[in-house]
Amino acid sequence: MSIVSQLKQLHQHYAEQVQARTNKLPLIEHDPEWPSPCEHGAVNEQGLIQYQAIVRQPSANLNDLANALEVVFPDALSQFYGSFFSGPIKVQLDDHHIELLQVWNEADYDLLQQNITGHILMKRKLKQAETVFIGLTEQDDLLITILLETGQVCLEYVGKKPHHVLAEDIDGFLQKLKV
Repeated sequence: MSIVSQLKQLHQHYAEQVQARTNKLPLIEHDPEWPSPCEHGAVNEQGLIQYQAIVRQPSANLNDLANALEVVFPDALSQFYGSFFSGPIKVQLDDHHIELLQVWNEADYDLLQQNITGHILMKRKLKQAETVFIGLTEQDDLLITILLETGQVCLEYVGKKPHHVLAEDIDGFLQKLKV
C-alpha cells in the first residue's frame, strides 16, 4: 500500500474514532488568520473548529528543499508532508502516544520547510546524522524522526542522536500505528 493510501486510511480511522467518542470530527484551536481548506463547520463556543483531511491538489514535494540542503529525502517523506492538508493525527505505537505532524495550509508548508532546514542545520552543527521530524510524543523533547542516511523511523531527543529505531522506513512505521 502506498504512503498516500496509508495516510488516507489513518486520517479516516482517526476521524471515525473521534466521531465515535464525541459525535464530531477532530477539533483544533481556530485561528481566523491561519485558515485551512480542511476546516469543517463553524467555530464552537470554546474557539475550536473541526477538521477533516483533504487531498492536496496538486501534491507537493520537498525536492527543492533537498537540493538546497544538498541532501536526499526519501520519496515517502514528500508524500507524508505533501499529500494532504490536515491537522495532526493522534496515534499509538507500543507505549508511545504520537501526534503525526501534517500540513495545515500553504503557509504551514513553507514554515515546515523552514523548520526542517533549521533542524538539519542544527544536526550539522552538532556533527550528528541528519534527520527530519514527522511526529511528536507525549514527552516535549522526544521526536519521531526519519534518519536520512537509512530512511529508518526513530525516536530522538531534541539535540541528541536518534536512540531507538521504531521501523525500517516510513511505510513500515505507518503500518504499525494504532488509532
